[in-house]
Amino acid sequence: MKSILFATAVLLAASGSAFAADAVSELPVASTYNWSGAYIGLTAGYGWGDSKFNDGVDSNPFDIKGFIGGITVGYNYQFHQNWVAGVEADLSYSAIKGSFGPGNLGQPDGSSWNCGSGACVTKVEWFSTVRGRIGYALDNVLVYGTGGLAFGRVKSGIDNSSSYQASSTNVGWSAGGGVEYAFNQNWTAKAEYLHVDLGWTAVSNGFFKSDAKFDAVRIGLNYKF
Repeated sequence: MKSILFATAVLLAASGSAFAADAVSELPVASTYNWSGAYIGLTAGYGWGDSKFNDGVDSNPFDIKGFIGGITVGYNYQFHQNWVAGVEADLSYSAIKGSFGPGNLGQPDGSSWNCGSGACVTKVEWFSTVRGRIGYALDNVLVYGTGGLAFGRVKSGIDNSSSYQASSTNVGWSAGGGVEYAFNQNWTAKAEYLHVDLGWTAVSNGFFKSDAKFDAVRIGLNYKF
């Protein structure tokens, strides 16, 4: 009986040790890739959203969409083994544009908001963001969230109507997230989602204004120094 009890105890101890070893092996380990450093890169993607007009009352929104592409600069600092914090700025050309009409664009309550004999048009000519980033590194894979300021040049108006034209460089906000993969210590690639809100664009007397906000997905290639 003592032999049986001893053998059982040894078996349980061995099983417990194996289970503990497996549990430890499944815990996240410190990232061996070093994400710290400055970088520069290129991005390309697609944006889609909506715009609406206001002349005292809001019109219904209409779709805007198009290609985006530009340059990126940034800096990362890796701390506490797996955590990465950084700042990133980008400048993008934009072909995001949309129009409605001519005709009745309408209001949310069902009443009329008329584009007249010309189309209602909004175009985002360029935009830029300056954002903070915070992420968690799984070795050479970085999962991150991001948010900060957005700037952009927006032109809106109703064709054939000089009174309904607006153009300005606006300040707004941007937020999103993404995944970045390091091929080696110098080259990384990322896939990213951003929401950009550039607020209202108004003529000087404030009589007519329009807004522009859009979502964007883009890929990027970075060189880390």
